[in-house]
Amino acid sequence: MAEQIVTLFGKELQPKLFPANDFYKQSKVDGGIDINAKFVEVPQAGASPTVIVNPTSFPLTPGQRTDDVLVYGVDHYATTPTLITDVNEMIINYSKRASVIQDHADVLNSRVAAGIGYAWSPTLASQISRTTGTADASALAPGATGVRKVLTRADLSLLATKFDRDDVPSGKRNLLIDADLYAQLLNIDTFINFDYVNRKPTVDGQVGEIFGMKVFKRSSTTIYDNSATPGKKAVGAASGITDNLGILAWAENQVRRAEGQNKVYSNMDDALYLGSIFNAAVRSGGSFARTDQKGVYALVQSV
Repeated sequence: MAEQIVTLFGKELQPKLFPANDFYKQSKVDGGIDINAKFVEVPQAGASPTVIVNPTSFPLTPGQRTDDVLVYGVDHYATTPTLITDVNEMIINYSKRASVIQDHADVLNSRVAAGIGYAWSPTLASQISRTTGTADASALAPGATGVRKVLTRADLSLLATKFDRDDVPSGKRNLLIDADLYAQLLNIDTFINFDYVNRKPTVDGQVGEIFGMKVFKRSSTTIYDNSATPGKKAVGAASGITDNLGILAWAENQVRRAEGQNKVYSNMDDALYLGSIFNAAVRSGGSFARTDQKGVYALVQSV
């Protein structure tokens, strides 16, 4: 008697893996973003008045405050369409349609988060510092070679000091660190790792705290080149052998994000394809909230 071959069709689909994207919710949101929005204007308060001690000359001379505006762009993100044939849906034992739609939403969210992290990353020399530890054996950034200096307690303490110097309120300070530099962070004794203490994260995605800064971990963060004043590299830019990983520090009231609602598009029962086609789109953007970039800082690996 011939052996009977039986195929078991699982009901639960193994999902794809995506980065942790909760960090960018720690920001001011500019609402009302629809499909036509292309720019957001953030008003900037002008110079503050001076203080006169024991005035003796009257009348006092009035002055006017000249305000400014910061403008940042809103990008239109869209996914490539996915076809689900009727035949395909009939022979599987799970909800492929729901899985495909969720996949499109997750891809959009991850790309939006990466774009906002890039937009928040500072460009001014005054807002960027370098790691100062001993030379490590690994460059860590994708495609990079050579050695880089290790992250130290003093490097992170300097970020906290910059927040203090700029009068940024405590309780609103955050750090975004990539997976490789996070391993170096674990060796710093002042880092509070929530994995080993009886304390739940106070914010979704928060993995720890150091010097009053909430720590968020992501598989990747903004990459910087090795210029004298490191320049941030756009998401998806070609890697370079001198590239360096960057840590982003920001205050949630000193960065902005514009985020619309995901819209799912569908061609149901399309006769040309004998199935249904789905994709999704969203408009989103981000920026530091001030033209002087106070309240956002980058700590970049040093060669």
